[in-house]
Amino acid sequence: MRVDPEGNIWVVDAGAHVVYKMNAQGRVILQLGTKGVSGTDSTHFNLPTDVGFAPNGDIYVSDGYGSARVVKYTADGEYLLQWGKRGTGPGEFGLPHNLVVDAQGRVYVTDRDNQRIQVFDSKGKFLDQWKDVGGVSTLFMTKDNYIWTGGVLRNLKGEVVARLPGNPGGHGTNVTESGDVFIAQLSGIVQKFVKH
Repeated sequence: MRVDPEGNIWVVDAGAHVVYKMNAQGRVILQLGTKGVSGTDSTHFNLPTDVGFAPNGDIYVSDGYGSARVVKYTADGEYLLQWGKRGTGPGEFGLPHNLVVDAQGRVYVTDRDNQRIQVFDSKGKFLDQWKDVGGVSTLFMTKDNYIWTGGVLRNLKGEVVARLPGNPGGHGTNVTESGDVFIAQLSGIVQKFVKH
């Protein structure tokens, strides 16, 4: 689940192969993918994993559990392009699990099974990779353009600038306005780390 800059709630339903955009009242106002039908074309996903937002409103979806690609749409949900395939080379994925977009429009994708984070431009061109980050499952872009990669905070070059105690990893991350960090674990536990 993500909240976009306009306050809309986005929910990835991997099992149904869809991504929903909902208003603050919970009414679905946009659906990406075809509910209950898997695929890898412009109108289908195969077990999607996350959704992210570009500064201009474009939408990115990581389609990772059954596929190995990133799909890009306009803010209105019109298909633009896709990139990626299964593999270990640049632009290839073992499992694209989460993604975030920085203020310049660069897309950061956790390639969990290959234990790296890959960086792309807005057209899907490979720019860089951060190796040896472990099997990171979660990303969160802060308002000042730092990225939480699980329990590790990095700058946009991938350099570590802070770590949470115990390096909690996690499957989902959210950060409050005051800087408190919430890490959701697959075990059902949510941890809160208070900024001092």
